Amino acid sequence: MLKLILKDIFGSNKKLVDNAASQEAQSISIKQQCGGKVIWFSADSEGDALASMARDMMDSFSGSSTGVVGINLSKPEDQSLLWEVLAEPIWFVFSPFGGGQDISASRGGRQVNIWEEAGIPFVRVFGDTPAYFPGKHVRRFRNSINCYHDRSHWDFYRRWFADPAYSVLVPPTLLDAIPLEAVDVESKRSGKIIFPKNGNSPRQLIDYWKAALPPHIATALEQLAEESISKEWINREPCLDDRLISFFMQNDMDLSASRPLLCFLVAQLDDYIRRVKSAMIAEALLDLPIIIRGRFWDHIDFKGKRAVHDPDSDFVRTRALIDQAPAIVDMSPNTQHSPHDRVRRAVSRGTAFLSNRLSCFDGVLSTPERFSFEFERTAIRTLVEHYVSCPADAIELGIEQATVLRKLYRPEAFVESISRVVDAAALGCGARPAGTQDFVSFASSWA
Repeated sequence: MLKLILKDIFGSNKKLVDNAASQEAQSISIKQQCGGKVIWFSADSEGDALASMARDMMDSFSGSSTGVVGINLSKPEDQSLLWEVLAEPIWFVFSPFGGGQDISASRGGRQVNIWEEAGIPFVRVFGDTPAYFPGKHVRRFRNSINCYHDRSHWDFYRRWFADPAYSVLVPPTLLDAIPLEAVDVESKRSGKIIFPKNGNSPRQLIDYWKAALPPHIATALEQLAEESISKEWINREPCLDDRLISFFMQNDMDLSASRPLLCFLVAQLDDYIRRVKSAMIAEALLDLPIIIRGRFWDHIDFKGKRAVHDPDSDFVRTRALIDQAPAIVDMSPNTQHSPHDRVRRAVSRGTAFLSNRLSCFDGVLSTPERFSFEFERTAIRTLVEHYVSCPADAIELGIEQATVLRKLYRPEAFVESISRVVDAAALGCGARPAGTQDFVSFASSWA
């Protein structure tokens, strides 16, 4: 799904970039101002997922800005809206994967990046390890900011990317929240538990390694993959960069000098572990009356099983199923420090989540064994089967989880986190504030 999203947003971005040097764009004097307009970009994505999540996160800034405006990069008609908004002071721009960061205009006979020239902080938000599409994480200009949801992704970026952009680790946010009193409890009593997750075949990935990679690399990946899904490792955060470097160092090879190669290998293993985990969950639940919702489940045989495969993965349409479900089944993307958006969507709709054990819930939610499992088929089935049989318990659990986590996932915390780094970036790429000591010339290039 990530590949589909990126293809859409970066393919369509060119529509605005190509036309950015119009007379209208040239005539606008863009100004950065704290508390000004907030712009967020999106593009066509599966089920409008990008726009839905960006809108929910940026709506939190409605009270602290002069307005929040969404621009769809796939719609040429939004171009005029962009130039209209740019006529007002802009606080910052927010964009999944950095779509829209290359918009330029003609100034003095040359093309300039409008965000860099105006010193407008450009926040690029990422939901996966920078080992996936690492080129998207590279600093593009001095006021670009990378935003990460999980500490392991943030740590990977700071460790492996030279000349890094400003970066920030943001707290979890609610997505599409409704008041708890609006939760339709009655529909949940008769609804089905859902596992909203695109699949993919682990075996198919290994076959690719064998067919396409040098034999010694394919063999090393197979060995590391097998170790990573062992009982000792599968329930832990994998730390794949360290493990890859250590593995090859045993053969007197140091791969740390090549970030592209390291990212490629990390992404291969990360993808494989996710495929194994999702397949394990699906196989464990095949004999239960649940819905497995998403694409790329051809490697699982649903024939004669009680579980139903719904190939629709539309983000917006999934909302109704979450509302009607007593619980959703989740798995983290090989992370431990922050919940996936499936969990945040469930909490926002007052629906219980059943997930693998995560350290971010330790000391926050009581009796984690009520809602978490180890990656082992019997453990997964036993937990989910209980809530299939007792939807009332799931409803009670969902309200309890939502009550606790909504106090933690406060929009104010997210606003404060983004505001801090945005205002620091604006100061760092602007002129020295008037009246301050001339200890540092902000305009110099020595840094």
